[in-house]
Amino acid sequence: MKRMLLLTVLIWIISNGDAFSQEPDKIVTALYLEIGGKGFFGFNVDFPLAPKSRLTLGLTALDHEFAKRPTETEYPTMALPTPSVMFLQLFGKQRHYFETGVGVSISPVPWKEYSPNDSMLSLHAALGYRYQVSSKFFFRAGVYPFYRINWMFLPLPGVSLGYSW
Repeated sequence: MKRMLLLTVLIWIISNGDAFSQEPDKIVTALYLEIGGKGFFGFNVDFPLAPKSRLTLGLTALDHEFAKRPTETEYPTMALPTPSVMFLQLFGKQRHYFETGVGVSISPVPWKEYSPNDSMLSLHAALGYRYQVSSKFFFRAGVYPFYRINWMFLPLPGVSLGYSW
């Protein structure tokens, strides 16, 4: 019985390690430019949902979300702005975080017909490093896998720079 109680207390202490820090982490809103990553060039706003959870809303200027021209049969060549949503979970303390996440973007041309080898949905993931401080410089870098349903998978590296407040 004592061993079970000791094991329970140890598991609780390990799982709630952040509860013992003297100053809680303050994760703030960020506005940043993304180069690489889920799109080749994007503009994002990132805001907290909880102390270590984030929601990112973005508009990617040159993504793999393409509209097909009438003469194209397989792979499109015309790039259009693409809205995206990502949920991110941060692990770490103070300014330095390991970032993981998942997201989706939707093609801005739903009226176009897509071939069986294409889709208007893309899935994204995030694995990387984030440096973020209130009212300061914002930086993140990592690998942001991109999967266009029924089309392609790309493990894209990316860097983001911006400002957080």
